[in-house]
Amino acid sequence: MKWGLALRLGALLASFSVFAALLAGYYAFDSSRDRLQGRAERSLMDTTQVLARHMQAGFGSVARDTAFLAHAAAVEQDLGHLTELFQASVVAHHSYLQIRFISAQDHGLELVRVDRKGETLLVAAAEDLQEKAHFPFVFEALTLPPGQVYVSEFGINHEGVADAEALPVFSMASPVVSGGRVRGVVVVRLAAAKFLGNLDGSLPSPYGFYLSNRWGDFLVHPDATQTFGFDRGQRILIQDTFAPTAALFSGAEPTVVFSQPGTADNEALVYSFVRMPFGRDDEGRFMVVGLSQPLAAVQGEVLDLGRSIFKILLVLSVVGVLLAAWVSRVVTQPLQAMVNAAQAFSQGRPHGALPLHRKDEVGELARSFHDMEQQISRQMTELNASRDAMSHLAHHDALTGLPNRRMFEQRLAQVLELSRRSGRSCALLFVDLDDFKAINDTRGHAVGDEVLQAVARTITGAVRQVDTVARLAGDEFTVLCENVDTEEAALQIATKLEQAFEAPLSIAGQPFPVRASIGVSLFPRDAQDAHTLMASADAAMYRIKQSRRRQV
Repeated sequence: MKWGLALRLGALLASFSVFAALLAGYYAFDSSRDRLQGRAERSLMDTTQVLARHMQAGFGSVARDTAFLAHAAAVEQDLGHLTELFQASVVAHHSYLQIRFISAQDHGLELVRVDRKGETLLVAAAEDLQEKAHFPFVFEALTLPPGQVYVSEFGINHEGVADAEALPVFSMASPVVSGGRVRGVVVVRLAAAKFLGNLDGSLPSPYGFYLSNRWGDFLVHPDATQTFGFDRGQRILIQDTFAPTAALFSGAEPTVVFSQPGTADNEALVYSFVRMPFGRDDEGRFMVVGLSQPLAAVQGEVLDLGRSIFKILLVLSVVGVLLAAWVSRVVTQPLQAMVNAAQAFSQGRPHGALPLHRKDEVGELARSFHDMEQQISRQMTELNASRDAMSHLAHHDALTGLPNRRMFEQRLAQVLELSRRSGRSCALLFVDLDDFKAINDTRGHAVGDEVLQAVARTITGAVRQVDTVARLAGDEFTVLCENVDTEEAALQIATKLEQAFEAPLSIAGQPFPVRASIGVSLFPRDAQDAHTLMASADAAMYRIKQSRRRQV
């Protein structure tokens, strides 16, 4: 074979084309891997922060219940009525193990005690009431102002309470103040596993959930033997297991993300941890919340992309070698166009038309390159769609499709700012289903989920299109109404919403009666900020629920 100029030039151009394609594929894979892994780590951190906020919301809900019960104990003189209120609270909250009213006198003698034993409630007899003044949740809570709540550290229960012996628990307590005198404290004891179970159980199976106290002792760990080591005379610390988390305990960083290589027994994992404030603001206490995810899950899409690019580049290289053997002066220019296209594609720039119409090897190479470009574009589109789906899940409730608490709080802040500027009021409706726990217990969670979905549709259909409907948690929904200038206008919206629940909902083709309690608060009449506005609507709803009547 005579190596003429055209053949040698063609071989040189073909070799350069293959090399450029391989180089472009390598850098495309390398940059995509770094970007996608970084995006996945940020998404894991976002999920951890959302989880931490949900935990804070859960603590806040229990704190509000505790403060309410303390207020009820201050105004209720009949201990029998107070006992009934305690019983109703234990029934309504599956994680509540015990509610007590403890006197400030007589060495902290219990005046009322309601215990949970399985699904049975036990009211302690007078001879079984004990003195508790030596416990921190008593003497610490007695020093607090009215309405403040003391939160204990997580620990193993050793008080011998029915159905709670040796279980992980924590307590919240609030002082009972009547006539300017501290009469005692109300203490709510919760089962930590049940309280945290709703959060842990909602996570997909690849995720691992971690929780530690402010000293680093594991409270939750995928391996239960690592938890509450201090109760067994051991100190199993999160900063010893995961060294990067030491920055959280020193306060140097509020969040950390890192990965650890796998071993023969364990796969490689990526971790994200968040320092979450815990207790009252003046105490400076905190907990560390973390999630883990297999590194293979984070990099799975990147590896699939790399394998596809490798296969395409392998085919492209074979075609390039074949073309180099038969190149001539006629195909020199098309090959140069292919080289330019490969360089442009590797840099993300548009390129000119390829000779797809040719019936020879050059046309085949052009079509192969075009297919590679389209396949990579499709895969990048799918990866972007996955990212958008994760972003949607972070702001919307997966069951009902409504905005979640995070998105609702953002929207509420925006509406309040607009209301301050325009001078027009807005209204917040807090909707809570009556006896929803009974539906789950008697009909099952599947029916309960259908009820929640039907309720979401009912609320959305009853309010205005401009109103924002959100699901905060469980059976709690909110409606944010802009430009509601009068109380009558807000009540009209709430009345229309109440009327929507008069007819039974359609669940699986069957009528299903559902009642709801609705509380309304107006901005700025009832509150000057988002937190107080939500608390006002929540309190109004709670009063309606307590009245045992459906009204606004």
